[in-house]
Amino acid sequence: MSISAPNPDVVIIGAGPYGLSLAAHLRARGVNFRIFGIPMGFWRDLPAGINLKSPASSTNISVPKTPVTFSEWCRERGLEDYEPCSMESFANYGLWIQAHFVPNVELTKVTAIARTDRGFDITLDDGSELSAPHVIVATGLSYLDAIPAAFRELPQEISKHTFHLSDYSEYRGKRVAIVGGGASAIEAGALVHEAGGFPEVFIREPNVLIYDRTPRYRSLRERILQPSSPIGNGKVPFLIGHFPQLPYLLPEARRLRLLHAFVPPSAPWWIKDRVVGVVPMHVASSITGARTLEHGLSLTIRQQDQPEREQDFDAIIWGTGYEKDVSRLSFLSGDILRTMTLIEQAPKLSINFESSVGGLYFIGPMSEMSFGPITRFVAGASFTAKSLSRHLARRVPKRRSVQPLQQQASIPRLDDRVRQQRADPMDVKIDERLT
Repeated sequence: MSISAPNPDVVIIGAGPYGLSLAAHLRARGVNFRIFGIPMGFWRDLPAGINLKSPASSTNISVPKTPVTFSEWCRERGLEDYEPCSMESFANYGLWIQAHFVPNVELTKVTAIARTDRGFDITLDDGSELSAPHVIVATGLSYLDAIPAAFRELPQEISKHTFHLSDYSEYRGKRVAIVGGGASAIEAGALVHEAGGFPEVFIREPNVLIYDRTPRYRSLRERILQPSSPIGNGKVPFLIGHFPQLPYLLPEARRLRLLHAFVPPSAPWWIKDRVVGVVPMHVASSITGARTLEHGLSLTIRQQDQPEREQDFDAIIWGTGYEKDVSRLSFLSGDILRTMTLIEQAPKLSINFESSVGGLYFIGPMSEMSFGPITRFVAGASFTAKSLSRHLARRVPKRRSVQPLQQQASIPRLDDRVRQQRADPMDVKIDERLT
């Protein structure tokens, strides 16, 4: 392969919270690295009306020495520093961190990675190539959006995953089926309604779980019985939040049980008034079939204790989560994928986040099968960046490279939405324990 770009010791793929946190720590340690991606791209593309689901106080991008927390950044700008905080604010916080701590992000996409005897050859979408002995995959949820296999061939004009939606105005005046019981599906119901559409949410579970607002100030008794942590209140979240490597030390079967049961499909408290009594939600329901029509599609719906029925819609939105399946990362070569040791469909990682393919590391959501639920959240970026940067600094020569400031992407401003109120009949049970 002809190499046409400077070769670093470390390449980071992805410039979200995990990629930026690691890059900031590597830069401080004098490690020669390059980082590729659109800074905070996923977060910047989220639609208006979506807020953070994690506590603002623990949703931080990690930087060395003097941390700059999201809450502090908000307070300095007169923004809300306690839930709900907008995704737009968090995206702008991330861009501020990037400009000050990781100015060398390259707005280029990695299209291919192949293993060689000297490490990895990397191809970029501008046609340039480079090599590096260490590659860190920090692509977050990109590539991982999950649609049930039976429905993947539906035309994209009428069938989309929430990951690919940043503007819901296309659903104005349309009948839209939304599938899923988690935050993204419930939020999609609110956003379709507020855009002037007619949503119905179909939820497999028997209840809709909408969490109650966590009091800002809790009593001493509450704090003892349900201690707080960066990933929630309770004894298990407290242990994981304060001892983030603890799940890694558990037997694999036990860790996976913990991971799969940690956060059931649920929606945050601030969405409740925008959907309850407003958006029809059908529980204990599933979509079992679909056929396209001249305009839209007809869905076969199975609901508990009711005969199967068909219903026509103009479009369907999938809020069905994400698959931690490494084969979905299209830039990895077939040789890498064939030789990688897996846990379920995710890479099995060492305590240093290294896969069985030596020199190839995974951080963020793709690492949760090995490290447990904390890496599902931004809160896991701090321990990940500190641990991995320390490991990499020991493995590579200490030679700081002077890397030029790249052109910065403009920060999009999200338009205000006109919210229309429309009362709709509902078929929904709200879990009384959570609201």
